[in-house]
Amino acid sequence: MSQQGPTGVVSAHRGRDPVVVSLLVLILAVLLLLVVLVAYFAYQRTSQPQAANAIAVRDGEKAQRSPDSPEPPPRIGNPERIREVLQEGKTYEAIVTADLTAPVRDKDWGWERIVNLAYRAESRVLRHIEKNDGQRIVELRSVEECRMVKASSTVEVQFVLTEPGVLLLGGLDLWLTGGKVSALALKAVPGAVKWFTQKYLDDNNTKLSAMMDSMRGKKVRITYEDGKGVVSVEPVGCSLTQEERDLLLAAAIANDAYLMPNKSTKPGDVWEVPGEAFSDFLPPSWRGVPRGKIRIRRDKDFKDFTERGREYAWLECFHGSLEINASDNSRTRLATLSPRGFIKYNITDGYVESGELQAEGSSVEASRDHLLFEARFETRPRVRLTYACKIMDSRQ
Repeated sequence: MSQQGPTGVVSAHRGRDPVVVSLLVLILAVLLLLVVLVAYFAYQRTSQPQAANAIAVRDGEKAQRSPDSPEPPPRIGNPERIREVLQEGKTYEAIVTADLTAPVRDKDWGWERIVNLAYRAESRVLRHIEKNDGQRIVELRSVEECRMVKASSTVEVQFVLTEPGVLLLGGLDLWLTGGKVSALALKAVPGAVKWFTQKYLDDNNTKLSAMMDSMRGKKVRITYEDGKGVVSVEPVGCSLTQEERDLLLAAAIANDAYLMPNKSTKPGDVWEVPGEAFSDFLPPSWRGVPRGKIRIRRDKDFKDFTERGREYAWLECFHGSLEINASDNSRTRLATLSPRGFIKYNITDGYVESGELQAEGSSVEASRDHLLFEARFETRPRVRLTYACKIMDSRQ
């Protein structure tokens, strides 16, 4: 038996079942494929942000609309309304805030633990209308402020909610450039508003992250044509990344003409508005383009008590939803929202003066805002968007 052992071993190898050999080869091939796929997706995750943040348009260059650009917003077809909502020679200041709260799994705490997220984004933009003939608009846009902050905590928290046009996070610029911030407007829910110091927040297992968006401080000249959308973007004294260029090329520009298409409507009248009209309600840091349909009802008209006695119309957003997609070619779905609330339209001066919308996100799949990208949502987030606009007295 001992002499036949080696011979038996050799003969066993020679007589191995070909089915077994085929299975082993198949398993090795599958394992190799998995290794290649893991490496590929890891490369994609690292290379895509780098490509998105690479300089795409330099100072003095002009980015043109291409066949790959997102579909332009619907044609307005009313030159008088286009001229009225963005009046040539005037400068409009627009302030946008976005608040979001939800239970999440956040990388700062480890993915296995659920904590409470409070997020706020703010932006202030100046829009000087150089030309507007009712068909073609040339706008010089300056992003004066654009910042975001995220708090994650073991207790339910939210940032203090402000009226449209009120910025809360001005002190963050000092903090993010090396200074110190002694307090942030954060409150426990439920509970009274409190101003917590950074040490108090740390002691109560609350972590803060903040960042300024890359659009802050940049100025661009945007050319828009009704029915074609933004046809060119030209940075002025700065450069634009691929994400920034794509966001501007996807902008709707004359949004107020969609929200209030006809001033001759009366209280009680209802009309449908394309989702692109709500792009002004989104912070630039989201890099998102809204699509979908929202139904608006003209609720009531009223006058203010100033010397001019301006006339206003309350517009109620009461039905429909928005799909917010990435502004680049990926068409990545960022969120789906069903905004409800009111928009205040200034009939006398011809533009949307303010608005406040609340929504429950039915999905948040991804985000180009890096603070939100670090969180995985466990439930539908609660979202509050505010918008405020005014005509500046002096030309910018």
